[in-house]
Amino acid sequence: MSRAELDEGRPLPDPRDPGIDDLFGSRETAEAARFLLERRDDPPTMAEWLARSQRVFGKANVHSQRRLREVRSHFVVLSIRRTGDGEWVYQLLGWKKAAASGVKISPRLQAEVFSQKGRFCQMCGIGPDRARLQIDHIVPESWGGKTEFANLEPLCEEHNHGKQAFFASLDEVGPAIGRALARTNPWERIGELLIAFSEMGRPTPVELIELVAQDTHKGDPKKRLRELRFVLGWDITSHRKKTDGVTEVTYELIRARPWPAGGAPAAVADYERDRKRRKAAEDRDFG
Repeated sequence: MSRAELDEGRPLPDPRDPGIDDLFGSRETAEAARFLLERRDDPPTMAEWLARSQRVFGKANVHSQRRLREVRSHFVVLSIRRTGDGEWVYQLLGWKKAAASGVKISPRLQAEVFSQKGRFCQMCGIGPDRARLQIDHIVPESWGGKTEFANLEPLCEEHNHGKQAFFASLDEVGPAIGRALARTNPWERIGELLIAFSEMGRPTPVELIELVAQDTHKGDPKKRLRELRFVLGWDITSHRKKTDGVTEVTYELIRARPWPAGGAPAAVADYERDRKRRKAAEDRDFG
Protein backbone atom coordinates (compact mmCIF):
# COMPACT_ATOMS: atom_id res chain seq x y z
CA MET A 1 0.00 0.00 0.00
CA SER A 2 1.30 3.46 -0.88
CA ARG A 3 0.39 7.14 -0.72
CA ALA A 4 -0.48 6.98 -4.42
CA GLU A 5 -3.70 5.17 -3.44
CA LEU A 6 -4.78 8.06 -1.22
CA ASP A 7 -8.05 9.84 -2.04
CA GLU A 8 -6.87 13.23 -0.81
CA GLY A 9 -10.06 15.11 -1.61
CA ARG A 10 -12.28 13.04 0.66
CA PRO A 11 -12.56 14.08 4.32
CA LEU A 12 -12.14 11.40 6.94
CA PRO A 13 -15.06 10.40 9.14
CA ASP A 14 -15.23 11.06 12.84
CA PRO A 15 -14.18 7.92 14.76
CA ARG A 16 -17.65 7.89 16.37
CA ASP A 17 -19.46 7.94 13.01
CA PRO A 18 -21.88 4.95 12.96
CA GLY A 19 -21.35 4.73 9.20
CA ILE A 20 -17.99 3.06 9.85
CA ASP A 21 -19.87 -0.09 10.86
CA ASP A 22 -21.45 -0.25 7.41
CA LEU A 23 -18.06 -0.36 5.69
CA PHE A 24 -16.95 -3.67 7.14
CA GLY A 25 -18.42 -7.11 7.66
CA SER A 26 -16.90 -7.35 11.14
CA ARG A 27 -17.47 -5.28 14.27
CA GLU A 28 -13.85 -5.84 15.20
CA THR A 29 -12.62 -4.42 11.89
CA ALA A 30 -14.83 -1.38 12.36
CA GLU A 31 -13.37 -0.94 15.85
CA ALA A 32 -9.86 -1.21 14.38
CA ALA A 33 -10.72 1.56 11.91
CA ARG A 34 -11.99 3.75 14.76
CA PHE A 35 -8.82 3.07 16.73
CA LEU A 36 -6.59 4.08 13.82
CA LEU A 37 -8.67 7.20 13.19
CA GLU A 38 -8.35 8.17 16.86
CA ARG A 39 -4.59 7.59 16.77
CA ARG A 40 -3.77 9.33 13.48
CA ASP A 41 -1.36 11.69 15.25
CA ASP A 42 0.15 8.91 17.34
CA PRO A 43 0.08 5.73 15.21
CA PRO A 44 -0.30 2.59 17.35
CA THR A 45 1.65 -0.65 17.34
CA MET A 46 0.01 -4.01 16.77
CA ALA A 47 0.39 -4.73 20.49
CA GLU A 48 -1.61 -1.60 21.32
CA TRP A 49 -4.38 -2.67 18.96
CA LEU A 50 -4.45 -6.15 20.50
CA ALA A 51 -4.79 -4.56 23.93
CA ARG A 52 -7.72 -2.50 22.64
CA SER A 53 -9.36 -5.57 21.10
CA GLN A 54 -8.92 -7.48 24.35
CA ARG A 55 -10.53 -4.65 26.28
CA VAL A 56 -13.49 -4.21 23.90
CA PHE A 57 -14.15 -7.77 22.71
CA GLY A 58 -12.46 -9.89 25.36
CA LYS A 59 -10.11 -11.49 22.86
CA ALA A 60 -6.87 -10.78 21.03
CA ASN A 61 -5.49 -13.34 18.58
CA VAL A 62 -4.42 -13.87 14.97
CA HIS A 63 -7.88 -12.86 13.80
CA SER A 64 -7.56 -9.60 15.70
CA GLN A 65 -4.32 -8.89 13.84
CA ARG A 66 -6.08 -9.59 10.56
CA ARG A 67 -8.87 -7.18 11.46
CA LEU A 68 -6.39 -4.33 11.71
CA ARG A 69 -5.05 -5.12 8.23
CA GLU A 70 -8.60 -5.37 6.87
CA VAL A 71 -9.00 -1.64 7.46
CA ARG A 72 -6.88 -1.27 4.30
CA SER A 73 -9.83 -2.35 2.17
CA HIS A 74 -11.21 1.20 2.60
CA PHE A 75 -8.38 3.30 4.04
CA VAL A 76 -4.71 3.83 3.23
CA VAL A 77 -2.79 2.46 6.22
CA LEU A 78 1.00 2.42 6.12
CA SER A 79 3.26 0.19 8.21
CA ILE A 80 6.24 2.31 9.24
CA ARG A 81 9.09 2.01 11.72
CA ARG A 82 8.79 4.48 14.56
CA THR A 83 11.78 6.73 15.12
CA GLY A 84 13.58 5.94 18.34
CA ASP A 85 12.56 2.43 19.32
CA GLY A 86 12.14 1.02 15.79
CA GLU A 87 8.69 -0.42 16.56
CA TRP A 88 6.34 -0.98 13.62
CA VAL A 89 3.29 1.28 13.81
CA TYR A 90 0.16 1.60 11.68
CA GLN A 91 -0.58 5.06 10.34
CA LEU A 92 -3.96 5.77 8.76
CA LEU A 93 -3.51 8.49 6.13
CA GLY A 94 -6.95 8.74 4.57
CA TRP A 95 -9.52 7.12 2.34
CA LYS A 96 -8.34 4.67 -0.28
CA LYS A 97 -9.15 5.49 -3.90
CA ALA A 98 -11.74 3.29 -5.51
CA ALA A 99 -9.95 0.52 -7.37
CA ALA A 100 -10.16 0.52 -11.12
CA SER A 101 -12.31 -2.35 -12.23
CA GLY A 102 -10.67 -5.17 -14.14
CA VAL A 103 -12.33 -7.78 -16.30
CA LYS A 104 -15.90 -8.24 -15.11
CA ILE A 105 -16.86 -11.69 -13.85
CA SER A 106 -19.87 -12.68 -15.91
CA PRO A 107 -23.01 -14.07 -14.21
CA ARG A 108 -22.46 -17.33 -16.09
CA LEU A 109 -18.90 -17.67 -14.76
CA GLN A 110 -20.03 -16.79 -11.23
CA ALA A 111 -22.70 -19.48 -11.43
CA GLU A 112 -20.13 -22.02 -12.64
CA VAL A 113 -17.81 -21.21 -9.72
CA PHE A 114 -20.61 -21.55 -7.16
CA SER A 115 -21.87 -24.75 -8.79
CA GLN A 116 -18.52 -26.55 -8.95
CA LYS A 117 -16.61 -25.07 -6.00
CA GLY A 118 -19.51 -24.82 -3.59
CA ARG A 119 -21.77 -22.08 -2.33
CA PHE A 120 -19.71 -21.40 0.77
CA CYS A 121 -16.59 -19.44 1.75
CA GLN A 122 -13.45 -21.36 0.80
CA MET A 123 -11.64 -20.00 3.88
CA CYS A 124 -14.14 -20.43 6.71
CA GLY A 125 -16.92 -22.61 5.28
CA ILE A 126 -19.74 -20.14 6.00
CA GLY A 127 -22.69 -20.37 3.62
CA PRO A 128 -25.04 -17.73 2.20
CA ASP A 129 -27.42 -18.12 5.14
CA ARG A 130 -24.80 -16.55 7.45
CA ALA A 131 -22.81 -14.19 5.23
CA ARG A 132 -22.76 -12.50 1.86
CA LEU A 133 -20.65 -14.51 -0.58
CA GLN A 134 -18.48 -12.97 -3.29
CA ILE A 135 -16.45 -14.42 -6.15
CA ASP A 136 -12.80 -13.49 -5.66
CA HIS A 137 -9.63 -13.83 -7.71
CA ILE A 138 -7.26 -16.33 -6.07
CA VAL A 139 -4.32 -14.53 -7.67
CA PRO A 140 -5.08 -10.79 -7.90
CA GLU A 141 -5.49 -9.31 -11.36
CA SER A 142 -2.79 -6.77 -10.52
CA TRP A 143 -0.35 -9.67 -10.11
CA GLY A 144 -1.30 -11.28 -13.40
CA GLY A 145 -4.23 -13.38 -12.21
CA LYS A 146 -6.82 -14.12 -14.89
CA THR A 147 -10.58 -13.90 -14.71
CA GLU A 148 -11.14 -17.57 -15.38
CA PHE A 149 -12.66 -20.50 -13.51
CA ALA A 150 -9.37 -21.88 -12.16
CA ASN A 151 -8.46 -18.51 -10.60
CA LEU A 152 -11.80 -17.79 -8.93
CA GLU A 153 -13.26 -18.91 -5.61
CA PRO A 154 -16.21 -18.04 -3.37
CA LEU A 155 -15.34 -16.06 -0.23
CA CYS A 156 -17.45 -14.44 2.43
CA GLU A 157 -17.29 -10.65 2.43
CA GLU A 158 -15.21 -10.56 5.60
CA HIS A 159 -12.49 -12.90 4.33
CA ASN A 160 -12.51 -11.25 0.92
CA HIS A 161 -11.78 -7.88 2.53
CA GLY A 162 -9.11 -9.43 4.73
CA LYS A 163 -7.42 -11.07 1.77
CA GLN A 164 -7.47 -7.82 -0.20
CA ALA A 165 -5.87 -6.02 2.74
CA PHE A 166 -3.15 -8.67 3.03
CA PHE A 167 -2.34 -8.45 -0.67
CA ALA A 168 -2.40 -4.64 -0.52
CA SER A 169 0.30 -4.79 2.14
CA LEU A 170 2.48 -6.66 -0.40
CA ASP A 171 1.94 -4.36 -3.37
CA GLU A 172 5.59 -3.30 -3.33
CA VAL A 173 6.63 -6.85 -4.22
CA GLY A 174 3.77 -7.33 -6.68
CA PRO A 175 6.03 -7.29 -9.78
CA ALA A 176 8.24 -10.03 -8.31
CA ILE A 177 5.19 -12.12 -7.51
CA GLY A 178 3.88 -11.56 -11.02
CA ARG A 179 7.14 -12.82 -12.53
CA ALA A 180 7.02 -15.92 -10.35
CA LEU A 181 3.41 -16.61 -11.32
CA ALA A 182 4.34 -16.41 -14.99
CA ARG A 183 6.30 -19.66 -14.62
CA THR A 184 4.50 -22.73 -15.91
CA ASN A 185 4.97 -25.12 -12.97
CA PRO A 186 4.86 -24.85 -9.16
CA TRP A 187 8.54 -25.71 -8.56
CA GLU A 188 9.75 -22.83 -10.70
CA ARG A 189 7.08 -20.48 -9.35
CA ILE A 190 8.21 -21.14 -5.77
CA GLY A 191 11.86 -20.94 -6.79
CA GLU A 192 11.54 -17.64 -8.62
CA LEU A 193 9.58 -16.20 -5.70
CA LEU A 194 12.32 -17.25 -3.27
CA ILE A 195 14.95 -15.71 -5.56
CA ALA A 196 13.03 -12.43 -5.83
CA PHE A 197 12.63 -12.07 -2.07
CA SER A 198 16.25 -13.09 -1.51
CA GLU A 199 17.42 -10.34 -3.87
CA MET A 200 15.42 -7.87 -1.78
CA GLY A 201 17.02 -9.21 1.40
CA ARG A 202 13.72 -10.51 2.73
CA PRO A 203 12.42 -13.96 3.70
CA THR A 204 9.40 -15.23 1.80
CA PRO A 205 6.06 -15.49 3.68
CA VAL A 206 4.58 -18.97 3.61
CA GLU A 207 1.24 -17.50 2.46
CA LEU A 208 2.82 -16.41 -0.82
CA ILE A 209 4.49 -19.77 -1.33
CA GLU A 210 1.10 -21.42 -0.89
CA LEU A 211 -0.36 -18.98 -3.40
CA VAL A 212 2.17 -19.53 -6.18
CA ALA A 213 2.31 -23.30 -5.57
CA GLN A 214 -1.30 -23.73 -6.60
CA ASP A 215 -1.61 -26.12 -9.49
CA THR A 216 -4.36 -28.43 -10.63
CA HIS A 217 -2.57 -31.64 -9.69
CA LYS A 218 0.68 -30.56 -8.06
CA GLY A 219 -0.31 -27.91 -5.56
CA ASP A 220 1.11 -29.22 -2.27
CA PRO A 221 3.55 -26.42 -1.33
CA LYS A 222 5.33 -28.40 1.39
CA LYS A 223 6.02 -31.27 -0.98
CA ARG A 224 7.17 -28.87 -3.71
CA LEU A 225 9.58 -27.24 -1.24
CA ARG A 226 10.96 -30.65 -0.23
CA GLU A 227 11.50 -31.49 -3.89
CA LEU A 228 13.27 -28.18 -4.47
CA ARG A 229 15.60 -29.07 -1.60
CA PHE A 230 16.22 -32.78 -2.02
CA VAL A 231 15.61 -33.37 -5.72
CA LEU A 232 16.74 -30.12 -7.32
CA GLY A 233 19.44 -29.32 -4.75
CA TRP A 234 18.29 -25.92 -3.46
CA ASP A 235 19.38 -24.79 0.00
CA ILE A 236 16.31 -23.35 1.77
CA THR A 237 15.77 -22.77 5.47
CA SER A 238 12.55 -22.03 7.32
CA HIS A 239 11.99 -19.59 10.17
CA ARG A 240 9.25 -19.47 12.77
CA LYS A 241 8.63 -16.33 14.77
CA LYS A 242 5.98 -15.99 17.44
CA THR A 243 4.61 -12.49 17.94
CA ASP A 244 1.71 -11.78 20.29
CA GLY A 245 0.77 -15.45 20.25
CA VAL A 246 0.82 -15.72 16.46
CA THR A 247 3.40 -17.86 14.64
CA GLU A 248 4.72 -16.40 11.40
CA VAL A 249 6.44 -18.82 9.02
CA THR A 250 8.90 -17.64 6.38
CA TYR A 251 11.42 -19.31 4.08
CA GLU A 252 14.89 -18.02 3.29
CA LEU A 253 16.82 -18.96 0.17
CA ILE A 254 20.46 -19.75 0.95
CA ARG A 255 21.52 -21.07 -2.43
CA ALA A 256 19.68 -21.69 -5.69
CA ARG A 257 20.62 -24.09 -8.47
CA PRO A 258 20.05 -23.63 -12.22
CA TRP A 259 16.85 -25.18 -13.50
CA PRO A 260 17.41 -28.58 -15.17
CA ALA A 261 17.72 -28.49 -18.95
CA GLY A 262 14.61 -30.61 -19.31
CA GLY A 263 12.65 -28.58 -16.78
CA ALA A 264 11.81 -29.11 -13.11
CA PRO A 265 8.75 -31.35 -13.72
CA ALA A 266 10.80 -33.83 -15.76
CA ALA A 267 13.59 -33.89 -13.16
CA VAL A 268 11.12 -34.59 -10.36
CA ALA A 269 9.38 -37.28 -12.43
CA ASP A 270 12.75 -38.96 -13.15
CA TYR A 271 13.58 -38.90 -9.44
CA GLU A 272 10.23 -40.48 -8.55
CA ARG A 273 10.69 -43.24 -11.12
CA ASP A 274 14.16 -44.01 -9.79
CA ARG A 275 12.87 -44.00 -6.22
CA LYS A 276 10.10 -46.46 -7.06
CA ARG A 277 12.55 -48.74 -8.89
CA ARG A 278 14.89 -48.71 -5.90
CA LYS A 279 12.03 -49.48 -3.53
CA ALA A 280 10.80 -52.32 -5.73
CA ALA A 281 14.33 -53.77 -5.83
CA GLU A 282 14.62 -53.54 -2.04
CA ASP A 283 11.26 -55.26 -1.61
CA ARG A 284 12.41 -58.11 -3.85
CA ASP A 285 15.68 -58.46 -1.94
CA PHE A 286 13.91 -58.69 1.41
CA GLY A 287 10.79 -60.45 0.17
